[in-house]
Amino acid sequence: MNFELADKLYGLLESNKLDEAIVLTEQELREIPTTNFHKILDRNILHLTSDLAKHISEFDISTRKFLKKKQGFIKNLFGSGNEIKPAAYYCEMNGFTINYDRWYIDLFSFENYSLTDWEWLSDFYDSSANDLTITGFEDIQKVFEDVHENNRFEEPNIDKAYGVCELLVILRLQELFREAYKPNKDVWRNIPMFVTAHDYDLIYKANRDE
Repeated sequence: MNFELADKLYGLLESNKLDEAIVLTEQELREIPTTNFHKILDRNILHLTSDLAKHISEFDISTRKFLKKKQGFIKNLFGSGNEIKPAAYYCEMNGFTINYDRWYIDLFSFENYSLTDWEWLSDFYDSSANDLTITGFEDIQKVFEDVHENNRFEEPNIDKAYGVCELLVILRLQELFREAYKPNKDVWRNIPMFVTAHDYDLIYKANRDE
């Protein structure tokens, strides 16, 4: 991974400047002599917006039921009457650079969360029964496969482009989530949703008030 670029992206995502993060990352890739990784430039996966919104909605319904059951009959019977809902959601894309046969996401729900540390991510109470396949980047998946299967990391510019492309994949996933939340006024819209990929710290809160 391009750690210098990643550090810049952390700050942009914290400031809700996802579009600027995408522009910066694409510019970084353009400055590298052309490789097959450059096929990702100027492309997104926004065709999945409605599918993702449906996927989140279905998970929201099932995980609220799970949470209600988890809290128990007595607590629900004599509780405060407040709506029972998760405190936060988290999306994790699979380890896509080495699992290039299929890219997909899983959703997780939490009773508590914090913005000061991410230890809570290991303490989810429920996860989606079905994952959602990410489509539209199949040719990019083939590029990752080729580099790994044929050990092409020492070829000129391959390693550099790899390190930028992997970040751009995550940013495009985060863009997809942001767009899926925009038109929706469903009950799940105001529950914080954090998005990244497995083993990456580049986390983005997809639904923001600002």
